[in-house]
Amino acid sequence: MRLRLSALPVVGLLTALLSLGSPADAAEKLHTVYKGQTLGRIAKRYNVSVDALRDVNGLKRGQMIRPGLVLVIPEKGKEAEAAKRAAALRGAKSADQTKKAEKKGKEKEKGAKGADSVKGKARGEAKEGGGKVEKLTGKPKRPGFVKIVRGTERLETQLLTRHGRLVPSALPHLSRMLRFAPTGAKIPVDPRLATLLGLVSDHFGGKTIHVVSGFRPYSPTQYTRHSKHNVGHAIDFRVEGVPNTVLRDYCRTFRNAGVGYYPNSTFVHLDVRTAKTYWVDYSRPGDPPRYASQYRPQQPQHPHVSAEEEAASDVSPGEANPGDESKDTQEAPPQAIETTTGIQRTQDPASANAE
Repeated sequence: MRLRLSALPVVGLLTALLSLGSPADAAEKLHTVYKGQTLGRIAKRYNVSVDALRDVNGLKRGQMIRPGLVLVIPEKGKEAEAAKRAAALRGAKSADQTKKAEKKGKEKEKGAKGADSVKGKARGEAKEGGGKVEKLTGKPKRPGFVKIVRGTERLETQLLTRHGRLVPSALPHLSRMLRFAPTGAKIPVDPRLATLLGLVSDHFGGKTIHVVSGFRPYSPTQYTRHSKHNVGHAIDFRVEGVPNTVLRDYCRTFRNAGVGYYPNSTFVHLDVRTAKTYWVDYSRPGDPPRYASQYRPQQPQHPHVSAEEEAASDVSPGEANPGDESKDTQEAPPQAIETTTGIQRTQDPASANAE
């Protein structure tokens, strides 16, 4: 009992010391504003003047106070110490708000990049190896002007007018570019196919078109008796810097056209016909067709031949690898500029004789 009595004064002393705290703590109290409070009511509650409360907390006359705001309540005669504490609180709050704003900005930027990536795919954009985003589609510098490459040959010509009409004088040069390379045999290219080729060029900003196969004479080793390639109505090609999936999707917007997608080859097939059709063929170059079950040719193109048979003939077993440009590659002959048309193309002696 004596020990307990003697301990009481010590406990009381410690309690008193803790209640004093630091000089700064003794100089002010903190009040968090809640909804519906005014500066006048808060001042009255703590028995301080509104001006003192405003000055210590750095508030301007007429400034609204919002719920959650922490106010320093000064003691009389210690307004300076209270003002320092209030300034420190405001600085800490400002720094915290800055960090939150930066974090929110980074999250927003990250979300925007993700959204841009999705939108980019819809617009036809792709990333290169270095992470640079390249826009795949866009207005060409010279509408209707095409750049076509096949092996070592290059054709640059005005294929369409600015209004999208075919330039007839360009057809012979395009027909020559789409000739059967092994023999130099050629046939006039279908005007509508030439027009579609010009539209493809314009859609992808005038990017270079690489021809894989154009006209192919009839061969007994074809999978069927009829092929659009046999009559100058078809082309296998790709566009430089454009994924074949993007090229395929654009070609599918054409009316009365056949589009073949070959995931295991390097090209997209495009032809002109009387009805619209699309197929996916997983065969490799030179192999028999292996169609995806949900994407098979739909429309018949000949009175006695189905569209499926006709599409199969677009890859001839006589060509070991129609997607391999090396078969059509020859030593590069000297280039020449035609003075009458301004068309730059190479001169192939073998095909020149064929002309």
